[in-house]
Amino acid sequence: MLWLIWEMWIVLALFFAGGVIAGWVVRGRSDVSDAPAAKQLGFATRMDAPSQPEPKPEPAPEPMPSPEPAQGGMGAQPDPGREATTVPAGSGDDLTAIKGLGPKAAERLQEMGVTRYEQIAAWEEADVARFDRELNARGRVVRDDWVGQARALAG
Repeated sequence: MLWLIWEMWIVLALFFAGGVIAGWVVRGRSDVSDAPAAKQLGFATRMDAPSQPEPKPEPAPEPMPSPEPAQGGMGAQPDPGREATTVPAGSGDDLTAIKGLGPKAAERLQEMGVTRYEQIAAWEEADVARFDRELNARGRVVRDDWVGQARALAG
């Protein structure tokens, strides 16, 4: 028997490699996911998806109003008590400087009235969840800490 294994080692190695590859392909196409780990992280598995209700779409957020012109000329300081507001197109911050925020997401944020780092820095948890959903970012806003990066860039 040992002689047979010795003489056919290449065939056995090929069958072993084929089995490993076939197992890897079947595992990749499997509908069953690691359910306990997925649920622990808050993700729905494929088996859970039909039983959960679909979220209702929220109405699109209204853009923030434009700031009034500053009194006192070009050297006037903005009122520190005011929230960051929409500025005319082209005069906002470069939002793509935030890691994970690409040009398409920046364009979409501008359409929604977000053009300044200060606006992103002022986001609360509800705002983060809403913009993450609106941008279809799949958790990237939290993962890449857009709010923290915007605070650092706003200065």
